[in-house]
Amino acid sequence: MMQAIPPALPESKRHTGEVQMNRSKAWLRLSVGAMALTGALASAGTAIAQSAEIITVTAQRREQSVQDVPVAVTAFSAADLRDSSIAGVEGIAERTPGFTMTRFNIGEPQLYIRGIGSTSDSAAGDPSVAVSIDEVYIGRAGGGALSFFDVERVEVLRGPQGTLYGRNAAGGAVNIISARPDATQSFGEFTFGYGDYNDRQVSAVLNGPLGEAAAGRLAFLYQANDGYSESVPSGSDLGGSSTWGVRGAISWDAGNWSFLAQADYARDETDGQARVPVLGPNTNPAFVPLIGAIRAGLNERQSFSDPDTFQERDSWGFLFRADTTFGDMDFTSLTSYRGLEFSWFDDLGGLPVPPYVLRVEDINEDEAWQFTQEFRLSRTLGNGAFWVAGLYLFHEEVDRNERFIVDARAPLPAIASGDVTFFQEATNQSAAVFAQLTMPLADTLNLTVGGRLTYDSKEIFARGVDNDTPGGPFPGIPLGPPPGVAYPAGASGSESWTEPTWRLALDWQASDNVMLYASYDRGYKSGLYPSQAQSAVQATTALDPEILDNFEIGMKSTFAQGRGIFNLAAFYTDYQSLQVYELLGLALSTSNADAEIRGVEAEFAFQANDYFQFGGSYAYLDAQYTTDAVSNLGVLPYNGNQLTRSPEHQYNVYAALTVPVGTGTARARVDYNWTGDYFFDPSNAPETLVSSYGTVDARLSWGPDNANWDISLWGRNLTDELYPSHIIKNLDIGFTVFAPPRTFGAQFRMRLGG
Repeated sequence: MMQAIPPALPESKRHTGEVQMNRSKAWLRLSVGAMALTGALASAGTAIAQSAEIITVTAQRREQSVQDVPVAVTAFSAADLRDSSIAGVEGIAERTPGFTMTRFNIGEPQLYIRGIGSTSDSAAGDPSVAVSIDEVYIGRAGGGALSFFDVERVEVLRGPQGTLYGRNAAGGAVNIISARPDATQSFGEFTFGYGDYNDRQVSAVLNGPLGEAAAGRLAFLYQANDGYSESVPSGSDLGGSSTWGVRGAISWDAGNWSFLAQADYARDETDGQARVPVLGPNTNPAFVPLIGAIRAGLNERQSFSDPDTFQERDSWGFLFRADTTFGDMDFTSLTSYRGLEFSWFDDLGGLPVPPYVLRVEDINEDEAWQFTQEFRLSRTLGNGAFWVAGLYLFHEEVDRNERFIVDARAPLPAIASGDVTFFQEATNQSAAVFAQLTMPLADTLNLTVGGRLTYDSKEIFARGVDNDTPGGPFPGIPLGPPPGVAYPAGASGSESWTEPTWRLALDWQASDNVMLYASYDRGYKSGLYPSQAQSAVQATTALDPEILDNFEIGMKSTFAQGRGIFNLAAFYTDYQSLQVYELLGLALSTSNADAEIRGVEAEFAFQANDYFQFGGSYAYLDAQYTTDAVSNLGVLPYNGNQLTRSPEHQYNVYAALTVPVGTGTARARVDYNWTGDYFFDPSNAPETLVSSYGTVDARLSWGPDNANWDISLWGRNLTDELYPSHIIKNLDIGFTVFAPPRTFGAQFRMRLGG
């Protein structure tokens, strides 16, 4: 028997110390949420075997079938990522119910799960969705949303995960697990791809034993394109990008211990973004003919953004993991150091020079490093009970400076112009102890009780410098009344918080095919100091931490003798002190507000026969503010507004076909991803509305049964849907960056050894 599709490129056997794929003799290869069901090929190349894989995850810090976890989890295997042409977290979000991702730039991705996320860029701020790479929490959002290469699986946990994942998993957690060295085989796997817009990709994986008790693995990725937009002044391309990364790992055993040492580095560069001003119903009438004349005859892929803009990011890290057993207890130590640097020069207005209404240049440099240490003990008892307990330490240093150069013309007042720089130096520390116990109350009923106590501290030193009039007052950037006050000498502040989080859950195996669960989770996100503060007082006054209570019921089920799955989750979240940011005119407001979130999520997959599978997912979300917000700029009328980046409806459907063709096997998959209306701004201003849109992605592959290679054709956004990937609201104008257009490409993959 060949092992897994494609037959020439079997998935490598997993290290025994890491999560493995359960290779069950079931009809269905269950990949919940990704729903990428894939049959296995018979060695003759003409019949499709009925073997399947059920993804095993570590959502609760132990190996479990994804169908046995009483948490809303969406899991993607390496084959799922490949068959769906998923290259990063954006692709994961498209295929996960209730998950939305936007990106201000390369260093500031914005992840939202169930309406919970963050747009803060502060050195003393945190994301609301916890991203971990190989079980290491990434403190800066820009350090977690990297391109995937040699990834074994991705897990998305929806809803607060404060007990096992920490303080900033209010919306959920994304776990990215790299493939580990495999001592049982030596192989090299190579991929070469090319597409339109001069899209090119090269990747490689080398794996093999190093002596009798060790193994090594080296992975490399390079990908680049020329961009999808045009700079009108220069005629050059905008939005082009290049990425390269490398990861090396060595694992070895010594007595009762197993060790993993790993290092990685990635560099990303882009040409900057093509922003386009989009008028709204509230746009000042004086601006309408001006911008209309400027944009006459141009389409959304043509921009006046400065062709010299750029974005750069460097990310690196080191991980040392040690595992052993003490009697019947398992012990794990995770020690990690990670660094991140990113910088950019962005044109936020997208208007020509001259004439223009407003020109905003944003110049930024960020440097961050973090150290984390986690110790865990766990034990499985004779009656089936399982407990895990641990200690977690986190230390982060962040230096950030951001300069705004604003040149405003009539009808804007002269005060709207300025040149200011904001500096932040932050030290962020956290310590936590946690424990969780799952114990049987009866043969089919389990109780889970968990808790975490987290201590957070933040220290900030901030300066606001008027580069035009040093030492004088300045209006602040973003600009506008009321004028800010420069604080070039700087101001310091410090704050700490101690908060408990917990989980209570019951799961009941109602039948062999149905598991029901109910849970209550407390979530927490630490307070923060705002960036771009317009006074020393605002710069050193921390926003309150976020507290949320999530109540959830769910079902996980299989049917038709294991050929199908149907999962449901319904939840209610009571949110206190949600941290909110809004541009008012050109002034940045920071505040806290309360919110309520209700939702239902469904996931479905069915293998109709040996050749054909289909499935999908759906999310309904009702996420609203329940109070107004009191900010540095006054009371903001948010009550009743929709939370940002929270579409009411969102779904994905797919169909996949695997058939013998000639001397090999062909596979085809088509995905349709649909997202309903949502806003980029808590005011729900119409110029920040993203209207509903749907995209079609497809992939077709073929490989001979007796050779170690295959070839694929892929297409993304095949209907060439035009929709925003980011909107900045200024002057009731939506300064918009549009997502990539329709793209095509081909890929060749080969494997040597194995």
